[in-house]
Amino acid sequence: MEWQEGELDANGVRIHYYRRGVGRALVLAHGMTDNGKCWSRLATVLEDRFDIVAYDARYHGLSEAPAAGGFGGGEDLVAVVTALGLEKPALLGHSMGAATVAHAAGLRPELFSCVILEDPPWRDDWSAIRQQPQTPAPDWQALSIEQIVAAGRAQSPLWHPDEFPAWAESKRQFRGPADWRARAIPGIVDWRETVAAIGVPALLLRGGSSERGAIVSAEIAAEAQRLNSRVQTACFAQAGHNVRREAFAPYVAAVSSFLARY
Repeated sequence: MEWQEGELDANGVRIHYYRRGVGRALVLAHGMTDNGKCWSRLATVLEDRFDIVAYDARYHGLSEAPAAGGFGGGEDLVAVVTALGLEKPALLGHSMGAATVAHAAGLRPELFSCVILEDPPWRDDWSAIRQQPQTPAPDWQALSIEQIVAAGRAQSPLWHPDEFPAWAESKRQFRGPADWRARAIPGIVDWRETVAAIGVPALLLRGGSSERGAIVSAEIAAEAQRLNSRVQTACFAQAGHNVRREAFAPYVAAVSSFLARY
């Protein structure tokens, strides 16, 4: 199936969304500098069972990039679900999107059936990281899509070729404010409070390879379970931060099994 596209208002910000598939509602929230279409490969294996909605977070993709305010977090996700009239959707998010999903599940748990969190940026050294000099981000606008794809393949050789077109496009679309690295993203710095507030069954998926950028450690995962008995965890030893891109088949199996139960 092809994505059907539309726009809606989320807390005064124009949000672009993509929709495909049939069945139970499933909302996907992407990571920082990605876009909604970065879920395309996963959508192809779930669209026969799920009505899939993916959206571009503010500052990303084709959504609006407001001059004032911060990242929308769970409040924007709640607005997407209510604007589309989705009935008890499941939520799945990666990185920033995983923090957004967890945040939403604490704000309005009655709206959702369950949540899946792919390596949210939960760590205890954010203050130290923010004090470190920031490595300048690549000037994606100066590069062609082909050049960005080539850079991505060199950096992430385990990714399937189908992952790169949307990923490359998303880099050129990202329009974060100049101080975006310093802006708070709901559900990250206060991650313990976020975890404790999740009011539906949750599956935390993490990578086991710190060399590939995995963020959630075994200790953080165990603490999340202590904080909230609804949280289950699964580790994919060969994957880093991009679990689904580096362990696609077992990732799909874990996601499908969890969604079948909840």
